[in-house]
Amino acid sequence: MKKKVLAVLLASAMVASLASGCGNKASETTGTTTTESAGTTETASAAAVSEEAAGESEGITFPLAETKNFSMLCIINGDTPMDEVDAFKHLNEQSNITFDVNSIPQEDASEKEGLILSAGDYPDVFIFSSLKKNDIDKYGAEGVFVPLEDYIRTYAPNLTSLLDERELWPYITAPDGHVYEMPALNTGAELEAGFHIWLNYQWLDNLGLSEPKNLDEFHKVLTAFKEQDANGNGDPNDEIPLSVPDGMSYLRNYLPYFGYNLDSDTWLAIQDGKLVYIPTEEGYKEFLRYFTDLYKEGLLDPASFTQNYDQIAAMGSSGDVLGCFSALASFQFAGRDQDEEYQTLTPFAGQVYPQSTGIMHGSMMITDACDDPATLVAWADQLFTQEGGELYWLGVEGNSYVDNGDGTWSWNIGGPIGDDIATIREKGTLKYQTAFPGIQPDFWFTGITDPDESYLITQRAKMLDYGELTLPAMTYTTEETETIASLKADLDSYINQYGAQVITGAIDLDDSWDDYVSTMNTMGASELFEIYQNAFSNAK
Repeated sequence: MKKKVLAVLLASAMVASLASGCGNKASETTGTTTTESAGTTETASAAAVSEEAAGESEGITFPLAETKNFSMLCIINGDTPMDEVDAFKHLNEQSNITFDVNSIPQEDASEKEGLILSAGDYPDVFIFSSLKKNDIDKYGAEGVFVPLEDYIRTYAPNLTSLLDERELWPYITAPDGHVYEMPALNTGAELEAGFHIWLNYQWLDNLGLSEPKNLDEFHKVLTAFKEQDANGNGDPNDEIPLSVPDGMSYLRNYLPYFGYNLDSDTWLAIQDGKLVYIPTEEGYKEFLRYFTDLYKEGLLDPASFTQNYDQIAAMGSSGDVLGCFSALASFQFAGRDQDEEYQTLTPFAGQVYPQSTGIMHGSMMITDACDDPATLVAWADQLFTQEGGELYWLGVEGNSYVDNGDGTWSWNIGGPIGDDIATIREKGTLKYQTAFPGIQPDFWFTGITDPDESYLITQRAKMLDYGELTLPAMTYTTEETETIASLKADLDSYINQYGAQVITGAIDLDDSWDDYVSTMNTMGASELFEIYQNAFSNAK
């Protein structure tokens, strides 16, 4: 039976054409735009942006007396351009703001954003960008992105309060002392990236096995999955003990079970108070050896290095075939009918699990093409309240979701937005695959009736007992940021290439390890770690 969450628990972090113009444009309208949703009117409902969220500071009050227009670059919300998303249209109608939106596919975002920034023909604002914090700081120092710290403190009281209360300013501040972004903030302490190891506990029950407590037991469980008809359908050969998409990109999510509290962006971890660069550690060598053995024994799916996300999701949801995988949520790969067969694998004795500040970078940056940053900052600040967060995550009440009147809410399946949850979240809410500036609302947790999301929250919440921040706030000079970006591109590619070759047996681990480490250092691993080490020392 599906579980209902009755308290505020850990948030689920469900952890892209060129810009057509720059500069903002003002236009006049004959009156304030209002929203007339199917079967609904504007009231003080949870979907409406309340007076608290109205950005009433320093003379900026929404709706604006005159319409203002801005240009925006935004990664597409699934397959729906942002300017077609119901919650986005609602927010802007309530604000009397319009946007010329250029939505770009996520897979093309990094390349296209790079071209736009290099050409200098960029829009007023970047929303849900692929840029990481180092990139943001770099372009900020170059004058592309506008310093926002004074704008935030003056025109974004809601965000300011959260940053002050949770002491998060250092995590969004650049080495030059400026803040160049308005982040998305998950509520509470969030697990880093949201990726977990999901193990088929129904298969454990079928075979009379207990949850593995160490790597040896985990190996034995996977072996049993392969050899003992774990799904009980009479065919002992259709089980896939462990599978991942995109090879090393997902396999590295298992590193916490090897004692590394992995920071996935940098490949760093803190061991006994000291900073380590995992890919050249002896422990990483043993990590590769472990998965090499799994591959040899047929416990790691051979397709792991060739299949993509969609392929493993199609395979997993088509039948009871997956024993273990890494994903944001079990229903992503196992399907919503089988998701409760899986639980997050408890860290082994003495281990911790990666936990972050809850900040999602790249959510909003304003460029020097914009002549009115204050209005944009105040506009975004509306989403840093409970009401604004509900619009962000749930969409417009009566359209994408229904307030049941008993403290719970439900997706409005068959309503004006769509006939299934995925369509409703994509077309109706700002939070589908996007990272808009804003927060997760309490109502998401206290009132959720979506059984799959409820189950996900309970599973993620249990990991809080093992959560530990991966790194302190580390900052770099502009020169260091450029060096990091240059070195990481080649090093990360080589790390993934080498790991795949070793695990699949193309090269021998023991014979190649010393050359691999030497090559890593020749490529700049030592220089990269020195930069990290200095930043770590300065942050302590």
